[in-house]
Amino acid sequence: MTADQPAQSALPDPAPRGSALLRAVEVMEALRAPDGDAWTHRQTHASLARYLLEESHEVLEVIDAPQEHGPTALVDELGDLLFQILFHARIGQEQEPAWDVDDVARSFVAKMERRNPHIFGEDREGALRDRDDVEEIIAQWHAVKAAERKASGAPEKGWFDGIPAGLPSLQAAAKAVHRARSAGRLDELLESADDASTAMTAEDAAASEGAPDPAPGGITGADRGADVGRALLDLVVAAESRDVDPESALRALLARMRTTPGATPQESEPSDVPGDCT
Repeated sequence: MTADQPAQSALPDPAPRGSALLRAVEVMEALRAPDGDAWTHRQTHASLARYLLEESHEVLEVIDAPQEHGPTALVDELGDLLFQILFHARIGQEQEPAWDVDDVARSFVAKMERRNPHIFGEDREGALRDRDDVEEIIAQWHAVKAAERKASGAPEKGWFDGIPAGLPSLQAAAKAVHRARSAGRLDELLESADDASTAMTAEDAAASEGAPDPAPGGITGADRGADVGRALLDLVVAAESRDVDPESALRALLARMRTTPGATPQESEPSDVPGDCT
């Protein structure tokens, strides 16, 4: 090498970020191929549903208590979750109409580009008054989503249409609040909640009339706590306005409490909850 020749690096150029995803797709193709894995051949979207749920919970477990897991735990669990996504996408190739992992990626890209005009739009600088205002970014997302629904001609959904009945109540409420805010109908949702709370309270009062007095320390079975539920909904609204998932927030707090010194009560302390056998 002469003095006027540039030095060549001994190390190869790093592979582009994301290149390993192509290998992951190849692995999924091999598993599902005719000469691939027999267990994989038998799976359907429905049969895989429980694994998707399990892997999601395992990811959350690591996120909630990272100190209880190794440094690569989240990478490993996210890999398991990625497998589920690739698996469902591979099964999609066998459906009519067929779709694949590229369709999943295109859907993601298109949605992010539409709903983040301050990053991907033609007028990036004018999309927001303050690019550092997170609340304005969230409001922009809601506005774009509402415009998408209006342009599609899709009918307005009910507050809980399409929300799984088995979803934890805080998460279900958060999704309903998010939907209402996106449609500019949050006040309507809260008025509906007020009406439901008032009706439940009246029903409970009527049911308790003539009922026998509860035992000392007990409670009447007619009190469903409508006012408590209504107050919880206000907390969900506050959380959603900050883009905070209330279910995750409570789960994280409880996880922290479990690892906080003194979180376990002394055995000598009597329980003040009737029937508490835990």
